Amino acid sequence: MQISRRTATDVGLLVLVNGMWAAQYAAYKVATEKMGPVTVSAWTFLMASLVLLPFLVRERRARPPSAGGPARTTAEDCAAAARPWARRNIQGFLMIGLAGLVPASVLLAWGIDRSTASNAALIYLMVPIITAVLAWLVLAERMTAVRWASLGVSLLGVLVLSDFNWRELQFANSRFLLGNLMVLLACAASSFYNVYCKELLRRFTPLEVLVYGYLIALVASLPLLVWVEPLSGQAVRGYELRVWIALGVLSIFSWGLAMVLWMFVLKRLDVSQASVSIYLLPFLGVLISALTLHERITPVMIAGGVITLAGTILMTSLEPTSA
Repeated sequence: MQISRRTATDVGLLVLVNGMWAAQYAAYKVATEKMGPVTVSAWTFLMASLVLLPFLVRERRARPPSAGGPARTTAEDCAAAARPWARRNIQGFLMIGLAGLVPASVLLAWGIDRSTASNAALIYLMVPIITAVLAWLVLAERMTAVRWASLGVSLLGVLVLSDFNWRELQFANSRFLLGNLMVLLACAASSFYNVYCKELLRRFTPLEVLVYGYLIALVASLPLLVWVEPLSGQAVRGYELRVWIALGVLSIFSWGLAMVLWMFVLKRLDVSQASVSIYLLPFLGVLISALTLHERITPVMIAGGVITLAGTILMTSLEPTSA
């Protein structure tokens, strides 16, 4: 199988994106030592918006008046893009902010806190599958036998890598049932965000989709912040340097640069093709832990990572996009 330059670029970007996403787990762990999940989400959306906003301003100033944004695929897209505050656009950004970003961030943190690590890890493997189904239903993307096979290969690689102790999984246990449900809803919200962003990318640039979505998510988080986790100036002054560094990692890398690259890849690939790379997260997380925490990497872990990467390459190289 010959890998084209475009495929190599796409796979390389997906590996880089998932590497930056993998760093968020350690950052979330540090940040939640001093604040709750809603507070972490609000700070992340705020700081990520501030980081990306100058680049958005620069993009808009450098854009020729005749360009007007990304290439449109339909006359309806052209009409909607010409009116940024059109009802269709406002509804789209409200959808990704309220039904995508906020629940994906907050419910995942709450769910992990109320379930077990094994349960949450296995449930999160549903993200690419849910994304593929939503992309088929909403965007009419083709789910061929090759694509399902690629998903299966990547899933197998993650299971080999993770070495789950199936006897410890307690999905139906009443003690963990609420947490498991929250994690599953967070997965669905993340998948919905990926799918709906593809629709918005027909009329807006990746930076526009990210910044506008983050600002809506930030505004939506404020009532939750007041109601669930009231924030005080004394609490903010008590944040240690490591907490601010963790928030910086989340906002600059995981929710900043990584998301810009992810949106770029989404414009080049079908959502179902790009989402299979999420299975690289556990392997890249292991590598980061090995480099930063000197944890041991076993041959089984390497084998699982290679299988997962093979599934990603199969998905992006053997199947053309629907666009």
